[in-house]
Amino acid sequence: MTELPDNFDKIVEQCILMEIQAMNLYMKLASRVKDEETRSVLRDIAEMEESHVGRLVEIFSGAREGVEKSFSHVNIVKAFQPEALRMHNARLAGAGITDTSPLDDYLTFAIVGESHARAHYERLSEETPGAPAKEIFRTLSREEANHEETLVKIRQSFREKS
Repeated sequence: MTELPDNFDKIVEQCILMEIQAMNLYMKLASRVKDEETRSVLRDIAEMEESHVGRLVEIFSGAREGVEKSFSHVNIVKAFQPEALRMHNARLAGAGITDTSPLDDYLTFAIVGESHARAHYERLSEETPGAPAKEIFRTLSREEANHEETLVKIRQSFREKS
């Protein structure tokens, strides 16, 4: 087995928390949008973020013997949700975003988040030993870039309508 960095578990945990936070953000955005097509796109992105959690668990399970069996009995999203929600709310507050903030502010926050996630996964793909994890991180980076591009288009569309 390829030697993993000492902090690998923490890296994967932080990625899981990041994905759950993004999932929560897109569900919140979907609930605020009146346009059904845009709402559907945001829900799809939220589902993709949730699927990223599954792929991160796959990396973790492949790296640690016996973990896969343990994880099969745990709903990872549910287990991490309280901490992810706490972190998400703190990040929104830190950015000055409240429940009454304009949709444009939320979209800008989401775009920046996707940009950071893309760069984070790209860096992890370069630094992580082992082909399976490396490829999963590359795929996640590409998907985060696609989310970013979609969100930019949504924001532009809303700006043009205003």
